[in-house]
Amino acid sequence: MMLSSTSRPSMESTTDAQSHGNGSYLNSQSTEMILAFVSLFITLLGTAGNGFVIWFLLFHFKKNPFTVYILHLSIADLTFLLCAFTTIIGIIISYNFSTGPFKIEVFLIIFYVLVLFGYNTGFYLLTAISVERCLSVLYPIWYQCQRSKYQSAIVCTILWVFSVFMTSLEAFMYVWEIGFSVRIYIVLQIVVLILNFLVFAPLMVISSLTLFIKVFCNLKHRQPAKLYIIIITTVILFLLFAMPCRFSLMMSNLKAINHESVRVLFPYFTLLSFVNSSVNPIVYVVVGRLRGQRTRKSLKDTLQKVFEDKSHPRVRS
Repeated sequence: MMLSSTSRPSMESTTDAQSHGNGSYLNSQSTEMILAFVSLFITLLGTAGNGFVIWFLLFHFKKNPFTVYILHLSIADLTFLLCAFTTIIGIIISYNFSTGPFKIEVFLIIFYVLVLFGYNTGFYLLTAISVERCLSVLYPIWYQCQRSKYQSAIVCTILWVFSVFMTSLEAFMYVWEIGFSVRIYIVLQIVVLILNFLVFAPLMVISSLTLFIKVFCNLKHRQPAKLYIIIITTVILFLLFAMPCRFSLMMSNLKAINHESVRVLFPYFTLLSFVNSSVNPIVYVVVGRLRGQRTRKSLKDTLQKVFEDKSHPRVRS
């Protein structure tokens, strides 16, 4: 089903599995259907949560540099969840109404590309947020002097374009298998590996760790700004929930790990990816109510409080 066939998604395994009428296949299909409906439920919750955050930031909150990133991250998650929801529905219909392996393969290809795009965009945006916040803490004066008013919007636009480019490149290599020569194919694989795991990942981890140490070492003097808690929590959740899916895909495509192992685990990895794209609004609400008054506040008031960027220096126009 949706998620079982892959690392790149392996269309052959789906077709072969359908040809077997044995009990193990039926049991496997039943498990995959359960995962599919659980995924549908999670994507619906995530769509509602991210949609509310987007609505709030667009119409009920004055933008600051931090919320520009949060807005773009929520848009990326919402796009991913909506497309994933549609794709899962299509796959379920294809299986239950026997529309044939070709249509299932089409849905699997779409799903695979969405996994890449959702991961890449969120990954790059989180890296940018972590690095920028780390710089603002380590070099506040330099940061105040150098940062322009529209830097967040410009960076987000560049990262969206870069994500489209990287996703298209990987889709051509791994899904459609465009006729690259072996040498070019290897070079492209190495480029993708270096950018994802030797450039962006270390930047995100190191900057987040630095932010954690710098901020939480001052706990005795003052409470850390809630936006720092949000950044650190979001990065940790991303590493736990989204990274396994991406890492398994990359290693499988590089033939570094057993393809069958990836095929078995991939449904659960993708489920974790859905959780990652859905959980951020919950993080915002929970952090917003930390150390708050006992009086109940509306979601709008909670988000208003958590997104107030009091620690951010003024920037030049």
